Amino acid sequence: MFRTLLPFRDSMHSRSARIVTTFTAGAIVAGLAACQSLEVTNPNTPGVEVVYGSGENVEAALLGSWRAFWGVAQGARTNGTYPVKQLAVLANEITTADLDTYVISQEPRVAIDNRDQGGWTNRKPWYDLYESMAQARESYQAITKRGLKVGAVTAANPEGADTQRAKIFAKFLIGVNNIYLGLLFDQAYVSDEDTDIPSFVYVLKPHQEVTANGIAILREAIAEAKAGATFTLPTTFINGQSITRDDLVRIMYSYIIRAEVYSARTPAERAAVNWTLVLAQLDSGIVKNFAQQADLTIAPTSSAYYQYSYLQTNGRTNNRLLGPADTSGEYQRWLAKPLSERNQFTIITPDRRIHGTTTTSAGRYFAYLPTQTMTTVRGTYMLSRYRNIRYLVPPLNNYHQTGLITTMSLDEMKFLKAEALWRLNRRTEAAALINPSRLASNLPAVDENGPPAGRACVPKREDGTCGDLFDAIQYEKRIELFPTEALISFADARGWGKLLPGTPIHFPVHGRELETMGFPYYTFGGGGVGSAP
Repeated sequence: MFRTLLPFRDSMHSRSARIVTTFTAGAIVAGLAACQSLEVTNPNTPGVEVVYGSGENVEAALLGSWRAFWGVAQGARTNGTYPVKQLAVLANEITTADLDTYVISQEPRVAIDNRDQGGWTNRKPWYDLYESMAQARESYQAITKRGLKVGAVTAANPEGADTQRAKIFAKFLIGVNNIYLGLLFDQAYVSDEDTDIPSFVYVLKPHQEVTANGIAILREAIAEAKAGATFTLPTTFINGQSITRDDLVRIMYSYIIRAEVYSARTPAERAAVNWTLVLAQLDSGIVKNFAQQADLTIAPTSSAYYQYSYLQTNGRTNNRLLGPADTSGEYQRWLAKPLSERNQFTIITPDRRIHGTTTTSAGRYFAYLPTQTMTTVRGTYMLSRYRNIRYLVPPLNNYHQTGLITTMSLDEMKFLKAEALWRLNRRTEAAALINPSRLASNLPAVDENGPPAGRACVPKREDGTCGDLFDAIQYEKRIELFPTEALISFADARGWGKLLPGTPIHFPVHGRELETMGFPYYTFGGGGVGSAP
């Protein structure tokens, strides 16, 4: 096994650890993203030059880097439910009494288990994101520092036909990994494509710096891509999709927009986002959904998030996701009860996404379940009568394994635009953006003030009053984007102030990393610093 090493060094304590990405050189494409090892290894271990010694291996490493990142965004690798299932639970999208998620899903909220040998919720994304970044960085440096050429070397392309493509894709991956570290964690290490690992000083920086670093890297990659020749990524990179240079530039702009909006930890921070800039940048973002084809033979292309969105056994759609659509008052009565007295209830709504012409007939996106299969031993307040059916593919019901998995959609950009317009007091324009999904779902149009008032108002607030235009924007986005990425809903919920009290607003650096580096132990959740009020 060859190893790409990312050593972690604490000069004060003279201790070191390493994120180690392992893969077999003979099967680099098939296995690059399939295994991960965390071990202390001799920093002089040979192999990097061999592994990154050909253009083919560099491109294979970049493929592995993308799949490691995808594993965090969609949950598609070993222990693949982390962190997407947990984020969806924290964001009140799904409810589950599964033992592996119970600590996070229980109410009142408790602290994240950040023990060295546990804590997969924050352990998996921490190491997978750094694994992804390590592979992309080594690929980039094989080109820039060791003069490796990728693709055919000809008189017309003396530097290699695909060298520039590989460099841009590597910087894209390094940028988005930094962004996701900043969105998910309170702090992380800041590095880029030129980082010299043997001399790197490992200092944890606040999430704002980490996110800003990712944005800066993407802006550099965009400028370099625009200045260079056009290219198209192989369909093996973003599985089944042909991504041109201009497509990739638009994707990078959209990730920048995500970073600028979703980095907010509080409603005050969300309001302080430069919404004028967001609105301007949206014109440069994606013009088609960014997706990947799931393949049963390629595990890291699937989506555990999609899978868990339509559970019906020991996990279902959270009542808090659908409750604002209820016009019967049952949702408010459910909220008013003590936890021990809450149970499943039936929603009555004109929203045809939730149910059909009868309350028990399937809607366009969700279906009523007459029987209960969730365990009750951990509390009946977790029970729900509903499951998501939007992307089920009869008769296989396995969209997460064989379908097209959208990880960034035009709808997401539309709702970000609607929020920007609302915050800039261009509310008639904002209303026009969300009315198509409402009208298609049997809901009346909204105006600058929101939905028509009255008993049939959708959405309703938790106190039963009719929501305003911003409430309607939030409701439409949550329903229409479920599922796209769990991080979106979680980041929205914290920025809108919709997380349950005590919910962690971000993840702590994993306990194994803290212990290895000699950093003080800490965690979030259950109240106090780093918890939703």
